[in-house]
Amino acid sequence: MAISQETVEEVLRTANVYDVISEYIDLQKAGSNYKALCPFHSEKTPSFMVSPQKNIFKCFGCGKSGSAVTFLMEYEGISFGEAIIKLAQKYNIQIKYTKDQEEQKEKNDLVKVAEKIKGFYKDQLKRSSEAKEYIRKRGLLPKVVDAFDIGFSPYQIDELLTFCQKEGISHQQLKKIGLITVKEDGTLRDKFAGRIIFPIKDHRGRTVAFGGRTIKDGKQPKYINSPETEIYSKGKILYGLYEGRDFIREKKEVIVVEGYLDLISLHQIGIKNVVATLGTAMTPYHGKLLSKFVKKAVLMFDSDSAGKKAVIKAAKILLPYRIDVFYCPLQNGLDPDDLAKKGYREVERYLSNAQDFLYFLLERIEKTKELKKRKEIIDLYLDILSYLPDKHVQGLYLKELSDKTGIPVDMLKVVERRDYVSEDEDLNVDNLFFNEKIVLKGLLENREEILREFNDFDKITGSPYFMYLLNEILEGGDLKELESIKKLDVPSQPEAVINALYVMHKNWLEQQSEIELSLISSLDDSAIKEIFLKKKSLYTGGNKKK
Repeated sequence: MAISQETVEEVLRTANVYDVISEYIDLQKAGSNYKALCPFHSEKTPSFMVSPQKNIFKCFGCGKSGSAVTFLMEYEGISFGEAIIKLAQKYNIQIKYTKDQEEQKEKNDLVKVAEKIKGFYKDQLKRSSEAKEYIRKRGLLPKVVDAFDIGFSPYQIDELLTFCQKEGISHQQLKKIGLITVKEDGTLRDKFAGRIIFPIKDHRGRTVAFGGRTIKDGKQPKYINSPETEIYSKGKILYGLYEGRDFIREKKEVIVVEGYLDLISLHQIGIKNVVATLGTAMTPYHGKLLSKFVKKAVLMFDSDSAGKKAVIKAAKILLPYRIDVFYCPLQNGLDPDDLAKKGYREVERYLSNAQDFLYFLLERIEKTKELKKRKEIIDLYLDILSYLPDKHVQGLYLKELSDKTGIPVDMLKVVERRDYVSEDEDLNVDNLFFNEKIVLKGLLENREEILREFNDFDKITGSPYFMYLLNEILEGGDLKELESIKKLDVPSQPEAVINALYVMHKNWLEQQSEIELSLISSLDDSAIKEIFLKKKSLYTGGNKKK
């Protein structure tokens, strides 16, 4: 679905960076500007500045800067298009699309249906003594039941159909969101009948699917989830991310579990930086989504073979996004739900013993004496190293392996690999600026030659949509727009691309100077000193004296 360039431009003209940022963090007046502690890195002295006049923000500590759209993308962990839509809704700007408007309207209607059904299930839980008794036995408190909108689907479908008739919800809509099936004789079957319901929300808080857990012993399957639908893709949803987003962002760390009750039980005892994969393998989309919030992921999976395979898969997904992967195995058949019932301190004890997964493998290599098994673990270790995007970090881990095994570093080989995810964005490339088109098309046709000449892509200016496309091309994203970019009628020779990049780089330098001059006068002397010391440490190796 393509958001029209007209809508994008109106949002960019209208959205005020102060209005947007002040809804998320406390801003203090500093001359004609505003200052705050940066929400993107830890600091004691405010170095995050907002200029309402220039409609930009900049942190002098970590270097992040940009517009209201940029801030939302970074803070909320959302895509460019989602930020545009959110701001359009805030400022009551009509969202126009370049094509398939009926398709988008249908999806919006299905989300509204899912929200209404969520309310129906919540009401049914209050009416069912059997469901309430199950909730009580599982030890779930009313506040957490309410926070996660937990409900119940009645055994008979009649009540659901009566509710839908009153709300104007059609059987076809119920089928499209995966709630019912139609039997051969034409009768309808509620797939979730007699189950506790866990609404599944996307990272914007919209209900897009449901999970159900049977309350009768022996009934199989124990858990079922909505199928893939027009509004739900299990590879793009992490359960609990919406509810735990602020806690995850604050700690820069996430605990990954596998089920609804695992996550909810941890929330209930105060451990809220948690997401659940709902039994599916972690996907690159999950990795990229989490990378907007965290630097570290703790995988709290079973210690059986299935759990270990899930850890290996997750490590390969998360490491390319520079997320440190720690393993917290659960012994003796425990799951996170069982562990949470032992209390906060016991969970924290487990978490404090979590290991960097690569170091966990190193210990396994040391302890394994059988040659064939030892080789298998070494091969796995080297395979996982190939997912680390930084060569110098690979080198450090190779040195550790060499020290543990006695194998010379030059005999340890790591294959080249880059695995990234595409975004769900689809704006019109024809409306990009001329130089932006040159750069994108040139990189597709002459990538290596251009990268040998220019690599300061984080130091150029461009429209938000261009910067999104550029980042995806550089990181190997599977863009929908690739064919459209290839068809652009612009020069793509390396010389033309390099010239365009240097123009963008010059504009970036001028913009940074202007931003710094306009904002730095509003900083306290202590903040300026702290910024200077940080920059100085980049050249002196931290606190070491030279």
